[in-house]
Amino acid sequence: MTRRWKLIIGIVGVLILASTGAGLAIGLSGSTANPAGAATVLSAQQQMRLEKGITAPAVTAEAKIVAAEVRGQFVGRGKPLLPPGSHLSIDDATFHSFSPQLATVNAAVTGPKAGHWQLVLIRENGQWQLLDSRKLS
Repeated sequence: MTRRWKLIIGIVGVLILASTGAGLAIGLSGSTANPAGAATVLSAQQQMRLEKGITAPAVTAEAKIVAAEVRGQFVGRGKPLLPPGSHLSIDDATFHSFSPQLATVNAAVTGPKAGHWQLVLIRENGQWQLLDSRKLS
């Protein structure tokens, strides 16, 4: 893992921790306000877009769902996110919005490298984009 990726992952981790702490504080205070119109759902259209994009056959097609912050590195690497024959199924019930711009959701992958993953999403131009992922099992 390159130093730059470690830095990006570290920054995302700090943002998630900060957002979680703020969310916990709001939850404990009894507030039900939606902060700045937070996108608290993953629409069926967005879910399908991410599922198809992550399993697209070409890196250039996958790049359309990768966050702008890491897109250049992803395309430069030239390797697909998942091997051919993979299928990704997002569990929309696990979608958790930490802020209007940052969320996580769990997904199951079947095929050559089957497993369960947590996707870190960032909202850019009204679309949830893939920022990072981590293997759950």
